[in-house]
Amino acid sequence: MFSSNKTLDAIRRLVDCGCIATGYGIALYIAFSLSRRGLFIFPRRWDYEYQDFLMLAVAAWIVIAAYMRLYRSHRAERLDFAANRLFRTLALWALFTTAGVFLWKLSHVSRQFILYVFFLSGILILGRQALTMVMLRRLRRFGYDSRTAVIIGERQECERFADTLTKAVFNGYQVMLAPTDSGSDRALLDAPAGSFSEVQEAFILPTAVNRETHTLRFLKDGKSVHIVPGLVDARLFRQELGDVGGIPVLSLLNGSLSIVQSGIKRAADVLGAVVLLVVAAPLFAVVAIVNKLESRAPVFFAQKRLGRKGKPFMVFKFRTMVADAEQVLKKTPELYQKYLENNYKLPEGEDPRITRIGRFLRATSLDELPQLINVLRGDMSLVGPRPVVPQEVENYADYASLFLSAKPGMTGHWQVSGRSEIKEYARRVELDLEYIRDQSLSKDLEILLRTVPAVLMRRGAH
Repeated sequence: MFSSNKTLDAIRRLVDCGCIATGYGIALYIAFSLSRRGLFIFPRRWDYEYQDFLMLAVAAWIVIAAYMRLYRSHRAERLDFAANRLFRTLALWALFTTAGVFLWKLSHVSRQFILYVFFLSGILILGRQALTMVMLRRLRRFGYDSRTAVIIGERQECERFADTLTKAVFNGYQVMLAPTDSGSDRALLDAPAGSFSEVQEAFILPTAVNRETHTLRFLKDGKSVHIVPGLVDARLFRQELGDVGGIPVLSLLNGSLSIVQSGIKRAADVLGAVVLLVVAAPLFAVVAIVNKLESRAPVFFAQKRLGRKGKPFMVFKFRTMVADAEQVLKKTPELYQKYLENNYKLPEGEDPRITRIGRFLRATSLDELPQLINVLRGDMSLVGPRPVVPQEVENYADYASLFLSAKPGMTGHWQVSGRSEIKEYARRVELDLEYIRDQSLSKDLEILLRTVPAVLMRRGAH
């Protein structure tokens, strides 16, 4: 297994060097094309220095990639950590190569050409990395490049961590459990030499007895050792790695916007709400007239929801139900029970409270347009977690205060991920908390762009 991993790493190194050479070749083609139009000038005897630049770039990549441990095998690493390391490697490589150009006095190599090579090679290496990750994940599902890992700790935590390691994200691990129940790991310590010869990695949990002894034992045998600081589900928090006095620590941070970012977001909310209200004014009038023709009930429906820091507010929508909708629901116990079991919503086609125009408004999401008024008032944002009724917040349990730390939004992770198609409430909670963890201006823009096709396709809208 080790030889196959080394072979794979060697292939990746070779392909990345080929990516640099290919980027160099494409840059030359562009330079020749520009030179025929008088937009690029090759100096006399240019070929020698340009060849030296290629050798410098390849050599620098080999050194920098090794220094950054770019090809180390750590398949349990988060995707954003791996991407961050790759970007830092590319930046350091470009800096190191540029310094080499000045030190080697390659004065005839065009700075324009150098930028072409950096950009094109970087794109090719990023593409190679993405393709490799996709292919390996698919191949590992069929048993290729699997690794055997031993998990040491109290049995229940071992089983829980093994479930996370093998099911939450498929990384091709074959798991062995080495439980140290009843505060003793004598059986593990007394295991004969070679008992774990097939193991490549060891995960040592906080409940393991004699953690340092096990760590040294596996390191001495050439195994990769991962110290798990605690079985806390940190996926819903921003993470930073650091150390205190040489002891590694994992710092967890709740997602938040800076004062400047919050100001920009509020300005964008106001501007967006004003523009959309002006554009949608004729539509408001049409919906109001049709609603009145079908029912004498008020055109708008207002319901108490919880905003930022748990502050209650009235959310506005176009009315889509009959006037006595609450009584209709509660007068039939079976219907009300199904409503509760289906996460405060009845299945599509089974809700007797919805009017004919209401079905159309819900299917097209037009019923939510009046929430632009809530955005203007500052109760809501264009993008954010779902605005929930007070009794729903109990489903967030210990995460309730985190969930209420951000303004609810007209659209968000839940809305662009299927809405009512998501049956499990726990998944809805997770989507809301993921938004809070990742909230940023760029994330808001991404969600807004995804909202358009989600609305047009009517995904989960009923």
